[in-house]
Formats: sequence, structure tokens, C-alpha cells
Amino acid sequence: MARSMLLRIRSVIAAVPRGKVITYGQAAAVAGFPGAARQTVWALQGEHGLPWHRVVAAGGRIALAGEEGREQRLRLEMEGVTFRGDRVRMELHTWTPKPRQAGRVLRDRTGRPRPW
Repeated sequence: MARSMLLRIRSVIAAVPRGKVITYGQAAAVAGFPGAARQTVWALQGEHGLPWHRVVAAGGRIALAGEEGREQRLRLEMEGVTFRGDRVRMELHTWTPKPRQAGRVLRDRTGRPRPW
């Protein structure tokens, strides 16, 4: 898998604001890779400093099992994310980035073009 793909997905995850969530599939699609939810999981592995807890499975489900899943839910609740049963209330907490303005290239802190 291309390193640039992982970097673009990671940049999307890094931009998810406190109190909001995005699904694995949405993160991949925003990065320009629709249908690449599994690659979002790979992008999160071993990456320190990303708000990993803000990425959930389809429908707001926490896909992590055991202690890791409980930690994810606790972190989200501490940010004000609410649940209905075992799922995030996606209608309240889904993050959707603002679309790029036509013809304008947004850049990150290093000067590289942002993928969205």
C-alpha cells in the first residue's frame, strides 16, 4: 500500500475535532479512497498522537474488543459524545469536513497540499 495513502488518511483523522467522530469508511473516502475502510485501520496501527478514539465502525459501533473498546468509549464520553446503547449517536456527532473551495489548494503546516 502506498505510503501517501496512509499519510492522507492520517491527515483526515488528525483533523477530526473533539466531540466528533468519523467512520473508518468515511475517513478513507474524505482522503480520496472510497471503499478503503480497511486501510484506515492500517493507517491507525502504530501511529501515536492521532485521535484514534474518534474513528468508529459503520453505524457508530465501537469495533475494538475488551479493554480497548471500553477505553475508546470512555474517551469519547469524556469529550461529550453520547451513545444510544452501544453505538455513538451519529446524527449528533458525525464530523463532515468542509469541502474545498474550487480552485483553491489548502495546505497543512508543512506547506503540503491537504487532501480535502
